[in-house]
Amino acid sequence: MKKIRQKMKENVAATKFLIFMGLIALQALLLLGTFFAHDKQIVPPSQLVTSQSFSDGSGTIEITHQEYDIKNKIMKIDLQATEDISMNQLTPKLFVKNGNGSMQYIPTVDNKAEIFIKNISSKFEALSLSFQNTDLSNQSVDTTIFDNSQEAQAANSAQTNSSDKQQPDLIYFFISSNSHYLKQSKTPIKIESQAAYAVDAIETEIDFQNSQMKKMDTAIDDLKKNQSTTTQKIAELQLKNQYLTGNNLSNNQSKISSLQANIAGDAQQIQEAQQNKKSITQAITKMKKQISDIQSGKFKFTDDVKSKKMK
Repeated sequence: MKKIRQKMKENVAATKFLIFMGLIALQALLLLGTFFAHDKQIVPPSQLVTSQSFSDGSGTIEITHQEYDIKNKIMKIDLQATEDISMNQLTPKLFVKNGNGSMQYIPTVDNKAEIFIKNISSKFEALSLSFQNTDLSNQSVDTTIFDNSQEAQAANSAQTNSSDKQQPDLIYFFISSNSHYLKQSKTPIKIESQAAYAVDAIETEIDFQNSQMKKMDTAIDDLKKNQSTTTQKIAELQLKNQYLTGNNLSNNQSKISSLQANIAGDAQQIQEAQQNKKSITQAITKMKKQISDIQSGKFKFTDDVKSKKMK
């Protein structure tokens, strides 16, 4: 140890150089560690939310599932919107950081849609999806009048400044490569034509609705059987009333009242099930028409959207 100290004193310049190089090497290691760290923050967590609402109050869109097939460079995103939003009236755009790709947007059933992002490199850092609601029925109509032009100019200026801050019919979603919402696909993601995929999704939904119809039929049959059995019990209790007095008669009458309430409850459930059947029938009719429009070419899909560079 003394020999090392002695040599360092004898060669001060070399010692300073070694210390300097050591610090440089340490900084380089720290930078490399940060660069290659899997959990480095690419997009702030607050921007990775999976539900966004239009500020004009026209509705909400939610990303219900997102998965990435690294091998085939395909990302699949499932969307669900509130009833006020027409998926056909949305204009989507794609922005990618460190890479590019193209987006296939497919409205399916009700207020659902699928997005396939193709040729997205495994080295991408983040991407952003924007949706503009072009449905005119959701846009407010201005019927305001002003006393003079100066007042109108001031109001228009204030509205312009407000619009610059936030466009009411536009929302953004962000997805980072290391987001915990983004799942790695366990099976290859296959891309079909928009028409084929949409028809397949609608037919799957029709099968589900038919199973719901059978469920309602079974429920109605069971409820009617319950009513029949309960009616028979009431008749037996009413017969007993002829031979009962005092508390026994009162208790027996309470049982009858309770069973009559059960019959009324069953009747209400039957009515609800029948109403559900009407709703299911309407939904199936609507979906069959959608399939017909797709197959005839009446239903138009949007062209693939090419990505833009994400800042």
